[in-house]
This record gives sequence, C-alpha cells and structure tokens, in this order.
Amino acid sequence: RKWKTHLYSAGSIGHADIEELESHLRDSIDELTERGINLEEAFLLAVRRLGDVAVIHEEFAKLSTEDIWRQLLVPADNPLTARRNRKELAIVIGLALMAGLLSKIPALFGYGDIEASMDIYARNATFFAFVPVSLYFIWKRSLPIGRSLLVLCSYIVLALMVNLYPSHEPHHTLMLAAIHLPIVVLFLLLYFYGGPSQGKELASYAKSLSPRSMTGWRSTNTRLNFVRFVGESFIYCILIGLGGIVLILLTGGTFELIEVDAFPFISSWMAPMGFFGLFTVAAYLVGQKKNLIESIAPVLAKIFTPLFLLVLLSLIAAFLITPNQAYENRDMLIWFDVILALVLALTLYSMSAKDYAENDSMVAVDGKTAVRKVHNPHLIWDILTLALIVSAVIVDTIALSGIIFRLSSSGFSPNKTAALGENIILLVNLILLTIGYSRYMLGKANFQRIVVMQMRFLTVFAVWAAFVVVAFPLIFGFK
Repeated sequence: RKWKTHLYSAGSIGHADIEELESHLRDSIDELTERGINLEEAFLLAVRRLGDVAVIHEEFAKLSTEDIWRQLLVPADNPLTARRNRKELAIVIGLALMAGLLSKIPALFGYGDIEASMDIYARNATFFAFVPVSLYFIWKRSLPIGRSLLVLCSYIVLALMVNLYPSHEPHHTLMLAAIHLPIVVLFLLLYFYGGPSQGKELASYAKSLSPRSMTGWRSTNTRLNFVRFVGESFIYCILIGLGGIVLILLTGGTFELIEVDAFPFISSWMAPMGFFGLFTVAAYLVGQKKNLIESIAPVLAKIFTPLFLLVLLSLIAAFLITPNQAYENRDMLIWFDVILALVLALTLYSMSAKDYAENDSMVAVDGKTAVRKVHNPHLIWDILTLALIVSAVIVDTIALSGIIFRLSSSGFSPNKTAALGENIILLVNLILLTIGYSRYMLGKANFQRIVVMQMRFLTVFAVWAAFVVVAFPLIFGFK
C-alpha cells in the first residue's frame, strides 16, 4: 500500500495505469511465492522487477502506456528460468501419460472393455483425470509433503467408497455419484491450487500488501483465481479435445487406407491416454497464459452474459405459453437445471474476470492513504449481470415448483431428491447474489462483499455434492 501511495504522490501516473502495475506486481508476487519464496522477500523482488519508482515516473512521462508495459513485463532471457520451464514441460508430459496409464487400472482386474464396464469407469474417471493435476500442483507450488499426502488420502478414501458400494438397477445413485464426484474432487483440488493457509501474522502482513497477495486455499482471492483457472482449463480442454478428435480421425483414416485395423489401438490406448491426459496439459497451459498481459476471461464473460440472458428469457416465455410443461415434462425440468448450472458458472466466471477493487481509488492525503469511492451504477455489464441473475431466480422458482409437484404426485427418488436439493441451494445462492448486486448497483456495498459471499458459498455446493456421493446410495438402497 505504501508503494502504491508513493506512486500516486508524484501524480505522473494515472489511476488506471497504477492499477495495472499493481496487478502485475501481484502476479509477480504470486509467481515467486509459488516457487517457495516467503511473502516479504517475494514483495521486494517483485518491486525490483518492476524497477525503481523514480524511473517508472520518468518513463510514464515519456512513453505511451503500451510501450512501458512491454518494457516492464516482457522478461529477459534467463538460463535458470529456461531450464525450469523445460523441466516443468517434461513433468507435465509425464503426468499426462500417467493419467492415461491410470485409466488402464480397471483392465488389470478384468474390466478392459470400456463399453461393457462403463459403471467402473464412471466411478473412477474423475480420479484418473485429477490425481495427476494434484501432483502437478504439489510440485509447482512446492507444497508441504505431509499435508499434501493427507489430502491425497481423501482421494483414496473416496475411490474405495464409490468402488465398494454395490449398484442395483436402475443405477440412479451410481449415476448421481459419478456426476457429483467431480465437484467434490475439484474442491479438494482447491487445496493443491492455493496451498495451506498462512499463519495469522503472515496473513495479516500479506493483507496489508494487497488482498491478492493472500495465499492459502481458504483465501477469497485464491478461490476467485481458482474459479478463473477452472473456467479457462475447461476452455482449453474443449480446444485440445477437438484437436484430439481430428487427430484420431486422421489416424484412423490413414490406417484404413493401408488396410490396417487401428481401431483397437485407438479405442484402448490413444483415446484414453489423450482424454485423461488433457486435464494436466490444460492446467499447465493456463499457468503459462498467466505470463501474458491479456486475459480471455473478460472477453468471454461479455460475450456469453447477454446470450444466456436471452436463453433464460426464452425459457420464461416458454413457461408462460405452456405452463403445464414444467410440471408434466421431466426433460424440460432437467433442461432448466442444466441452464441454471451454466448460468451460475458464467456468473462465477464473470466475477473472476472483474476487478472488484476497481471502484476503490487509492489517493494520498497528507502522506496517508485514503479510499475514494468511484462508483458508476449504470455500467452496462453490471446491469446485464443483475438481469441474468434475476431471470435465473425466476427460472429456478419455476423448476422448483415443478419438482415439488412431481414429488407430491409420485414420491421421492434419488434423481428427484438430488434435483430438489440442488435447486434449493441454487435458489438461495441466486437470491443472495441478487441482493448483493442490487446493493452494489445502488452504491450501498462494494463488489468485494459479493465476491466474499460467493466464494464462501462454494463450500455449500461441495458439501452437498459429497452428501450425494456418500449418503444417497445408502439412503436409496444403492439403486
């Protein structure tokens, strides 16, 4: 904060430019702490990377913002960094191959045919994909081995539980466990992404530097960055997956031309190795992208927010035209829930793309730091986001009423109970977001309060998902 106040004191650098410099300072601190450097040393090194404050003032007075960013942020060639990057790439490739080999474990027990043993692979696919990612973060973040092994043991406990549980027709609890297990594992992955929480003294010091300097998986900023990481990893997985499909088609077509049946190799080795390995590769690529100035998060959020708003409005219109469909058509209720889940995911991603400190302007007054609120309640994207959330509340209310009607007419089942719980949790979350955004738009609260609430609420989703995985099979007789 003193560094930022000192920059403001000279007056040659604008608020937006200082915010951008601070953002890159924070990123540099994060990078250094990930390499095992303590927070105080990381801050000092990051400041040295940016350069002397007097030089920065002089350069900003001479050069355009774009030029000074390029000079400050493009790193010089460093043999140590290049060696570490090569080592990291080798580790990523090895872990990606490990993910594919993990998918062959069922074959050791006689379940080599994926189609015939789909239930086995449904139980374990999440572990095949995310265990190597966890190992990558343990190396990348230099995490304490003892604590990391303890969290990894939770993977083993979950794997034993879902594999030892029996499954009877119509296998609804098995399907629900397979759907909810990735949510539980992602929440566990948050520990490996953020690392253990800091002690109180160090955490207090970190907070005095910047909210983004806070480390540890419980930190609001860590969770927000993790949301961005998951969203961008998902995008990379889609892109890599599409490329993999093209590669498989080309491989199959090539061998078909020479009259060699490559399908057994493709289905048994090439496809599983590529599918389960792409998650580790995506995590690596997201980390590499952090070194770039640009971010795709704000762009994607602005593209899809109005599009999803139109989808929700069309769903509301469809209900008004044919209201009975929401109570009689099971597929329509499922579609409502899928859309609502995507809307919440988009809202989280939009939140991660927004700088929640953008309305707090730091100014120097008599050598002290003060906060000046610069709030514009008429920002078009904030209005669209609020409209999206309000529309989602309406759609969720419609879906919830349909679920309650079906429960009253045909009783409880695993699918209906899971849908009921998830819609209630979604509705509470959306209502809290509506209240938070409304207060923010009226200037009665800052955006950070919305972020803190939402990041804490993620725990509710993880607990519910764990309950579905662990308790539903017992409650509903493993059916």
